[in-house]
Amino acid sequence: MAGASAADVRSILSLPAPSTPGPSQPKKAAASAKKPEGISRELYSLIGSSAPTLAAQLAKPRLKQKPNLGGGGKVRWQWREFKNGARNDGLKLSHWAKASTDPDADYPFAKYNVQNVVYTYSQDEYTRVLEDPEWTKEETDYLFDMVREFDSRFYIVTDRYDYPNGTPRSMEDLKDRYYSVCRKLIRNRPWGGDEASRMQLMSSFQFDKEREVTRKKYLTSLESRTPEQIAEEEALYIELKKLEQTERRFRRERDELLRTLLGADSGLSDLAIDEEGPAATSDPRKKKKGPVGMDIDSPVTPSSAVVLPKRAQSAKSAAYDAMHCIQRTDTPSANATTTKSSHQVACLRSFRIAYPKAAAAAKVSAVVQELGLRMDRVVMPTRDVLAQHEMLIEAAAALVETKKVVDRVEQDIRVARERLGLRESEAPGEGASTSVGEGMPSG
Repeated sequence: MAGASAADVRSILSLPAPSTPGPSQPKKAAASAKKPEGISRELYSLIGSSAPTLAAQLAKPRLKQKPNLGGGGKVRWQWREFKNGARNDGLKLSHWAKASTDPDADYPFAKYNVQNVVYTYSQDEYTRVLEDPEWTKEETDYLFDMVREFDSRFYIVTDRYDYPNGTPRSMEDLKDRYYSVCRKLIRNRPWGGDEASRMQLMSSFQFDKEREVTRKKYLTSLESRTPEQIAEEEALYIELKKLEQTERRFRRERDELLRTLLGADSGLSDLAIDEEGPAATSDPRKKKKGPVGMDIDSPVTPSSAVVLPKRAQSAKSAAYDAMHCIQRTDTPSANATTTKSSHQVACLRSFRIAYPKAAAAAKVSAVVQELGLRMDRVVMPTRDVLAQHEMLIEAAAALVETKKVVDRVEQDIRVARERLGLRESEAPGEGASTSVGEGMPSG
């Protein structure tokens, strides 16, 4: 028979349990912490409760709570009448409203009923500035009442306009009369603001009756075209494009002829370039298609630059060139090929103004300013002025370079003199020491 434990003995003898458990008494298991949500039991048994941040990261996310729009309680609604301040006929309407709101409060949407300003006038103002032989005061009053009733919607005003025993009026007639009266009232009444705001308000009432009538006539004629007229217009448009293409081709052939006969002396800049080889004058990427699929700009094969011998200039031509300051350049020989570098295109002389080198620009500019001149701007860039300007820049640059050489030579001379002075000062000391040594007796 197995031996009884201490707990069994105490149970038999009815003894109280000891405060400190003995070695044979089993210890109570410590209360385990609760496993957080969103993490498995196996993972929690491995990491234990020592990693709260990891448990928080792996916790199951909570969904966004729905907003409580009811305020937490029930809302009572009532069917009640409301007062609309935007109405003048006293009509009573009803709607659902919260029981907690004020029943005598004005309708909240009445503030959005914005009415246009409709001017009124007195009998004296009409007599002084508003009289028109085609309009009576009664009909003008009727027009303003209609505009006020239908909120300046002139399509409705024109449809409902029916003045008794009156002349039939179009929309342009009604607009012209209404806007002219408004402009006259603004112009002749006292104005509290500045003149700019007054003119801006008057410009908002501008209306050109003749222009509006012409515009509507054009629109009517455009919409009333027959299929035959539309086809005729398209044919005329295609013919116009063909004429433009023919004109461009004629201009291109003329330029080729001038370039062939005169070469570089023709003044045309679209010549063949040796570096790029003979290229077409027009870019094939810029070709445009016409309405019938034709090419507006077709590539052209450039002709060879054949230069004719230069003719002797007549006395009349020379006098004309001298009068108009025309300078002609020599034409290259027949064997020479016209290239981009040899061809001299027409340009402004102001683009050929000489400037000093960047390294000496500041010193050259200082020299020119000492003479009372300006180097950055030439008032009249004629040929002689540009030549003198270039000579001035060259002379100033040469002066700056000469001054650099002079400063360098003077520095060399100064250094040489200092060295010579040092040698001369050292020579007497050496002589004195020698004489003293000779006078001393020998040991």
